[in-house]
Amino acid sequence: MAQNQRKKKQSSASSVRDSGNLKVIMYIVLVVVGIAGAVSLGTAGGSTKPATSSGVTVPGGVAAAEYQKVTVAGEVLPQLPESGDDPAVGKAAPTLTGYDLAGRPVTIDPGSDGKATMVVFLAHWCPHCNYEVPVLNDWKAKGLMPSNLRVVGVTTASRQDQANWPPSKWLVAKKWTFDQFADSEKQDASAAYGVGGYPFLTFIDAKGNVTSRTSGEVPVEDITKAANAAAGVK
Repeated sequence: MAQNQRKKKQSSASSVRDSGNLKVIMYIVLVVVGIAGAVSLGTAGGSTKPATSSGVTVPGGVAAAEYQKVTVAGEVLPQLPESGDDPAVGKAAPTLTGYDLAGRPVTIDPGSDGKATMVVFLAHWCPHCNYEVPVLNDWKAKGLMPSNLRVVGVTTASRQDQANWPPSKWLVAKKWTFDQFADSEKQDASAAYGVGGYPFLTFIDAKGNVTSRTSGEVPVEDITKAANAAAGVK
């Protein structure tokens, strides 16, 4: 009988130890699960921040977007006619204030910095624009671009249902090496410069007046001639 009592005590002690071990194991599991949950929540929280708070990279900037708000100051230019003299030549080019595709502030204010300006309107889906971008890059690489000329590319007429969307990736793929400006969804910048086709090049002198405009594919020789005329290079 004494032996049976000892066995019962040993069994009872073993049960207590097993129960204690089980509690320790459950506690460890709960702690691990809690840490994992905290990590998971932290990761989710970081990935769902609004673009307006995480996308702004510089003071005065906005979130990256394929369209940006555009403010126009000055008189808008008439559309380029299919033939004959260009009525915009000699007129002051309007100032465009907005952002690039990354949300950084950009201003196209011809004549304000004492340099000539060439504004190039580009549509990502346009085959002629896809031809012209490498031509412009090569023009610059060969040293044909006047030193006192600023070149700005304006992405306009952007459409999600067309080829090479989005324009932000398209410009990277085409290795665009100049300044960049994003037009609004309503094409306010394009309308201000009288754009009628793509690509559309506007040449402006150091005083801010239009010297020439052209639409369609433009060979290097013609770009150089028009750029030199705007920049006063003889």
